[in-house]
Amino acid sequence: KIVDLRLARYTPTWTRVDLALHTKCVTFPQHCRDVKFHMKLKSLGGLHDGRVFGAPPSWVDSTKPAGYTSQSDHVSLYITVKSILNLDYLLFSPNLTWMLLSAAYLHLFPYDTTATTGGSALNFAYRLAINSVLCGAYYFYFYAGLYIMDGWGKRKFFPGSYPTRGNMVHNIYYWFLGVVQWTLYEIAMQKLWGSGLMPTPPTYEEIFSSAPLLVLNSATLLAIPIWRDIHFYSAHRFLHIRPLYRLVHSLHHRNTDPEPFSGMTMHPVEHLYYFSNALIPCIYVDGLSPLMFHFLFFHLTFAPAAGHSGYDDHFGSDQYHAIHHAKFEANYGSPSSAFIDRLLGTFREALGKSKEYTGEWSEKEAEKAEAHTKRVWSAHSYLGLHANSSQAIYDFCMLCLAVVTVYILNMGGLTETQATALGLAVSVGPIVVGVLVNKYFSKDKMSQLWPFQKERWGLLYTTLSAGVFCVLPVFHFVKWCAMIDQK
Repeated sequence: KIVDLRLARYTPTWTRVDLALHTKCVTFPQHCRDVKFHMKLKSLGGLHDGRVFGAPPSWVDSTKPAGYTSQSDHVSLYITVKSILNLDYLLFSPNLTWMLLSAAYLHLFPYDTTATTGGSALNFAYRLAINSVLCGAYYFYFYAGLYIMDGWGKRKFFPGSYPTRGNMVHNIYYWFLGVVQWTLYEIAMQKLWGSGLMPTPPTYEEIFSSAPLLVLNSATLLAIPIWRDIHFYSAHRFLHIRPLYRLVHSLHHRNTDPEPFSGMTMHPVEHLYYFSNALIPCIYVDGLSPLMFHFLFFHLTFAPAAGHSGYDDHFGSDQYHAIHHAKFEANYGSPSSAFIDRLLGTFREALGKSKEYTGEWSEKEAEKAEAHTKRVWSAHSYLGLHANSSQAIYDFCMLCLAVVTVYILNMGGLTETQATALGLAVSVGPIVVGVLVNKYFSKDKMSQLWPFQKERWGLLYTTLSAGVFCVLPVFHFVKWCAMIDQK
């Protein structure tokens, strides 16, 4: 009975069958394996207690408010490695669901891997419509279930705080810009395959008839969720360096209490580096199925919906990232990469005061942010004119760069030297311009390296990994696209 009561405390939604099984496990130890399998099965594909809505993750103490269960005992390097070795990170997480949905998506709307340069505008419009409708439906499913339907979600991280219509117009606008850029990446990749600058990817028949190709694609498919987490941590932490945060990433942080569409509410420059995740390994490794490229982009675009919901009792909920939005300078990755945050002193185990956090942001600032979140959902998430001149200058420069880049890529046929120059402008330009604008056109008196100015190895890791994982693949991708002969 004691065991049953303790288990019920953490999972109050168990059915009579569940409790009977646990009683049987206590009475007859030989049935423990059956009980564990039963519990595991109910989390297949990332479900919580076998449901999409209405139940928090199994480790959450439901007697505490959402966000206040400590994750200290549930994240570590050992737990991450163990989940990889026993495949829990794939089979019993949303990764399995997203992988299957991506495969179905690509089967219904396949890439044209032999695409010529003609008809690209029509192909872009067709692909944009598909991506907008299907991705939008997925996001709206979580928005409607949590913010429109009564009772689908009950455990909100900040109860009583809800977005206005103006907030939603703002978020959906920037979300749509993300879908546009995702589609541009897809069109460009199809052109690279069709132009011969990149080898045509193998078909499923070729993969299953070749042992080396089958091993390569299987290993890549299994590695994608892991790589996704590594890339996100590096890119995200890099975007918190002062100039890039103020001019780029702060737009995403306008939503301190996110709703689903907040997940892809980003500045277009952030979309550029965020989506670079899909370029590695797809533009560097021959023999990969188009499914690898699509699964990476599907993960990048669909996963943020549930992870930014503002609730903890549904499929894909993410307390770890919710704390990041509320506390700002903490929890840069996911529970799987929490060991890096711990190593660098930026781990917060729950909302409220932290026993482990040693970063730059003070508890007073954290409490102020939480108080603000409880009063107003977001005072800044509205479309309108720029609030300061430095932001206006930066955005104007980025708009000019985007227009020129699209124009040149449509012309194509650049020499290697010209293509290299364009690749450098697109991959490095937003960073250089951001540093210069923040230094000479703003009144910001904080260190350009804040909040990592006191770090040594952490800052070195952040800059080097972002250079290799984000800047370099964008450079090569733009360079090779510019060399496509459009004639």
